[in-house]
Amino acid sequence: MGQVCRGQPAAERLPLACGHRRLLPGLPGAVARRAADRRRAAGALTLIEPLAALGVGVAAYGTAIVGGLAGYGTNLLMPIALVPVVGAAAAIPILAVSGLFNNGSRLVIFRDRVEWRPVLPLTLAAIPSCFVGAWLFTLLSGPQVALLLGATLFATVPLRRWLRGRRLNIGTLGIVLLGVVFGLVTGGTPGGGVVLTAALAAIGLAPQSVVATDAAISLVVGLVKVATFQALGELPAASWVFALVIGLIAIPGVMTARWLSDRMSVSLHGTILEAAILTGGAMLVLRGLGWV
Repeated sequence: MGQVCRGQPAAERLPLACGHRRLLPGLPGAVARRAADRRRAAGALTLIEPLAALGVGVAAYGTAIVGGLAGYGTNLLMPIALVPVVGAAAAIPILAVSGLFNNGSRLVIFRDRVEWRPVLPLTLAAIPSCFVGAWLFTLLSGPQVALLLGATLFATVPLRRWLRGRRLNIGTLGIVLLGVVFGLVTGGTPGGGVVLTAALAAIGLAPQSVVATDAAISLVVGLVKVATFQALGELPAASWVFALVIGLIAIPGVMTARWLSDRMSVSLHGTILEAAILTGGAMLVLRGLGWV
């Protein structure tokens, strides 16, 4: 019980890395690699050039519009702009914080469209699995995170196409199972929104109700995700500042989305979104493999 990790700085010692070697023998090395990635990301955040920061701000506004129109897409597209600036390891925790602003503003703006019936069972089921997903994410190195992000982006396109047009007749147990899957995926990747919005559409919710209900569920689960990342040391002060700026920029983007919601072809929007997701996924996979 009192085992100490010799040769490892105190700030990097975690109970799971020190006291559970027999259960997870590769974990200490993963924790050390992750700590090094965290230090590099913190340094990068303090050296961001103004032009790069401006580009991230423009992306935050644009992706907030996409998320407000479709109920997903913000966290799928933002890594394309964010990862080259802050690194893959810092991107997901930053997006977790900024997502609170995005989902909060969507909930306020579309509040009259929320379908409350699935909110409670989905949210309660997603909370514990979100914690597990976020914890597993912290064990990955920077290149592994980039590969995970890229693979997730690729997977969301066929998943969305497969679920689109299907009508699911499920009861409370089915909704709970959807919540578990959503929580696990959203805890460690940016792809949870696709799972949730596709499921909400498949159980019969109207498009604006999908956007609003997704925001209500994602806001609560997002708080759990942020708390987990904070407790595990994934959110230094610089990440908070960067995330808050992105989140504040996203609010007018959601307002724009509400104005555009009746003025854009759904099929055109979906085609553009899928093309951007596949392009971004390819870039992240290449980055994770060290080819770009």
